Amino acid sequence: MFPESPSPGTESRAEIRLFYALRDGLDGDYLAFHHVAWLFPGNEGARVGEADFVIAHPTLGTVVVEAKGGGIRYDGERGQFFSVGRAGEFEIKDPFDQARRSAYVLADALRTRSEPRPEIGYGVAFPDAVVGQAPMRPDAPREVIIGAEDLTSVAQSVQGLLKFWHRRAGGFTDIVALRRLLAKSFEIHVPLSLELEENERELIRLTESQYRVLDVLARQTRVAIGGCAGSGKTFIAAEKARRLSAQGFRVLLTCFNRLLAEFLRRHLADAPDIDVLAYDELCERVVRERDLDLSSVQRPNGETDWNALRSRFAELVSDSPVRYGAAIVDEAQDFQDDWWLPLQIVLDDPDKSPFYVFYDSNQRLFPQARRLPISGEPMLLTVNCRNTKAINELVRHYYDGPPAEALGPLGLPIEWHVYHSRDELRSQLDETVRRLREEANLSAGDIALLTAHGQNESVLWRDDTVGGLTLTDDPWDERRVLRASVYRFKGLERRVVLALELDSATKDALYVLFSRPKVYLGVFVSPAMFRQLPWKVQRKLGKVASPA
Repeated sequence: MFPESPSPGTESRAEIRLFYALRDGLDGDYLAFHHVAWLFPGNEGARVGEADFVIAHPTLGTVVVEAKGGGIRYDGERGQFFSVGRAGEFEIKDPFDQARRSAYVLADALRTRSEPRPEIGYGVAFPDAVVGQAPMRPDAPREVIIGAEDLTSVAQSVQGLLKFWHRRAGGFTDIVALRRLLAKSFEIHVPLSLELEENERELIRLTESQYRVLDVLARQTRVAIGGCAGSGKTFIAAEKARRLSAQGFRVLLTCFNRLLAEFLRRHLADAPDIDVLAYDELCERVVRERDLDLSSVQRPNGETDWNALRSRFAELVSDSPVRYGAAIVDEAQDFQDDWWLPLQIVLDDPDKSPFYVFYDSNQRLFPQARRLPISGEPMLLTVNCRNTKAINELVRHYYDGPPAEALGPLGLPIEWHVYHSRDELRSQLDETVRRLREEANLSAGDIALLTAHGQNESVLWRDDTVGGLTLTDDPWDERRVLRASVYRFKGLERRVVLALELDSATKDALYVLFSRPKVYLGVFVSPAMFRQLPWKVQRKLGKVASPA
């Protein structure tokens, strides 16, 4: 029986009664279809057909059955049928004419150029009415009618209906063709490019909705804001900087990662009253006022001693003319405790000037959030608006903090690959990048290849191409595929991320890495790394080759 249950929306109790009688009363040689329709071109336009039931047998033929509920009355003088029930009676279409027309159109639909129109019989069922043996009309012999009394022996009634038509002219017995027409399974794939674009649009809308947090921040001058990776902290920090600048403040927006600082600098390039500086860049600016060549904080080999630079900044900042009306810190979990005091000193009023601190609420990354230079309870962002639900499901295995929910699209499943050698890894990367390029219509700048290895150990620096595209170490080169370590890429994002060489990665690094893609994540793991994945993740990897 197709389908196995009555079609959704079936309201006729008589139709449902006949459905179960046929499903349970016919043996496996029969093929029955419920609530089917067909459409095909004809000489005079489209031909449309439908039937309550189509029943077929590989040797006895095929019939269309129209079902009518309630009692049935036929007015011979007017040629009208009526359905009779407790609520009265109402006119209905001639069921025999309906069945006959449907059988004729179905036969045309099954007709081939090399064969004549096949013979399709028809019948009418009155599952609520006892029909008896009295003839109805010349075109309605008892053999083509199934009444309520026939449902207990429906197989015998259906067999009699089929034999009636088979004796007359033979019947259509091509079960395969009938099934192909009326119950063909199909799947229409959404193009990968369209799915990625729609997922990204939904995530952008979700990120923008996070800006409502700024309405709360407008009433507070000092607050810490915590959230999981992907909760929009960086975008809210940048937008808050814009709003403060529009209010007349000279704003410092700082973070530790220089690549993130460069990203923010480019994003805010049109706001001249906002200085975006990595923390060490701020230190350099202040120290250069006294030590023009930074010689006091350099090692003998000429490299900067960063700890010495930060200490020198703390010594000089009180006398420095560098001052800001407001400061915003992003990725505050990267800041050391002794950095906060000198940072506040660059404010016009170290105690009262607007000061906003954004940090990752993952307790493994920042177990001592209470050490932030902000009194009172932090504000928590509880929505992941960067990642799809599929990606967030993986990220949360590496997150230890307040509950966070992904409200964006489900997204594409994470694509997993197991490799057994560096050459196999390289081959898998080539194939994946080439496929994404063709199926998703991605530009090279949409893709980032992230590794937990250094340049000297990674396959990414053995060649300058992957999948026919050129690689780059420059995050701002949109013409090429970016290759980078997860540590260098921290705080940034891409539409598509392919993660590889994860054996040496800590849980914190995996948390950062898996949260970088917006809509698509591919993960390449060695057998050893496969066995280190959370067991729930391993259990879901049914399509991954055995890691043995």
